[in-house]
Amino acid sequence: MKFSITMGLLLGRLALSEASQAAPGPGLVLFQKNCQRCHGKDGRLGLNGAHDLTKSNLNAFGRTYLVTNGMGKMPAFGKTLKAAQIAQVVAYSETLK
Repeated sequence: MKFSITMGLLLGRLALSEASQAAPGPGLVLFQKNCQRCHGKDGRLGLNGAHDLTKSNLNAFGRTYLVTNGMGKMPAFGKTLKAAQIAQVVAYSETLK
């Protein structure tokens, strides 16, 4: 009985993980509105010196810092986006490979 419950939980987590990868959700919309102009639809455009997000080695913490505070020509979004929205954009940006 314990094995079947554990297996069910694992399969449930796997299904949720696959669903979250298949449906980017609100992060995609926020990315399209705020980031796509410079980073491009696939994260590779590089307009105005924007970095190729598919080659980024930044973790979620580093990406959150950059989105919040900006750097170089990249504007800071800390005053225009809520923390949850920034987290959504960061999560979506991590899917760009």
